[in-house]
Amino acid sequence: MNPSRPFLYPPALLILLVALLGPGSVRAETAKALPRISIEKTSHNFGQIFSGEKASHVFSFSNSGGAPLVIEKVRHSCGCTATVLSSTTLAPGATGQLQSTFSSTGFFDEVVKTIYLYSNDPDHPVVQLHLRGVVQQEIVTRPNRVSLDKMIPEKTVTSQIKLVHNGKNNISFGPVQTTTAELKAELSSTGLSPGGSATVTLAVTPQPGKRRFGGFVIIPLHGAHAKEIRIPVYASVAVSPSSQTPPSQP
Repeated sequence: MNPSRPFLYPPALLILLVALLGPGSVRAETAKALPRISIEKTSHNFGQIFSGEKASHVFSFSNSGGAPLVIEKVRHSCGCTATVLSSTTLAPGATGQLQSTFSSTGFFDEVVKTIYLYSNDPDHPVVQLHLRGVVQQEIVTRPNRVSLDKMIPEKTVTSQIKLVHNGKNNISFGPVQTTTAELKAELSSTGLSPGGSATVTLAVTPQPGKRRFGGFVIIPLHGAHAKEIRIPVYASVAVSPSSQTPPSQP
C-alpha cells in the first residue's frame, strides 16, 4: 500500500456501512447539530384592564438543539407593544426570556397583539407570540362621538354627552379644552366618584364658508389610568344663500 495515497473503502463496504447505520441515524445526527427554539407558551391572556393601563408578560424559550440559537430580530404588530430580549444567542440547553409590555392607551374591547421572533432555527425561522385581553373604558362617553347634520353658519346648536365612571377610584377633571373656537364645552361637575356620572354640554357655531366642521373636546383626567378624554365632534354645514357665488352675467 502506498502511504501517500488515502485509503478508499471499496464500494461494497460503503454500501454495507450505510445499511448498518441507516439513513435515519444519519438524519438524527444531523438534526442534533442544528439549533432548535422551544417556547413554553406562545400566548398570554392578560384578562381585563382599563384603557391607559399597561399589561406585561415574560415569554420563556430555550435552545433544545445542538448548535447555538441566534435570535436575529423581534418585530411587533404595532407600536403599542414593547419588548426586551434577555440575550440574542443561546447555547444548546440554555434558556432566554422576552419581556413584553402592551400599552392600552387608545384601545377598547378585545385586543390581540402579535410579536414575531426571528431565529436561525431552520424549521421554525419565525415564531409568533400573542398578547390578548379586553380593554375597558374607565369613563364611558355616551355617545362616544357627536355628529351634527345640516348646520346653518353662525347659528349655535347644542348637544350633550354623558360621562359614566366605571372604575374604582375618584377621578377629577382638569379645565375642559376644545381644538377650535367654533366649539365650546362645559362640564356639569369637577370630578366623578365610582359609579357616578356627569354631563358635557357642547355648543357648536360654524363659521360661513365651510361645508364641514370637525374638532375635539379634550378633558384632562387626574386619578385615572388614562391622561385625558378626547371626544370627536363632526358636522355638515349648509351653504347659506349669501355665501353662494352669483351666476356670471352674459
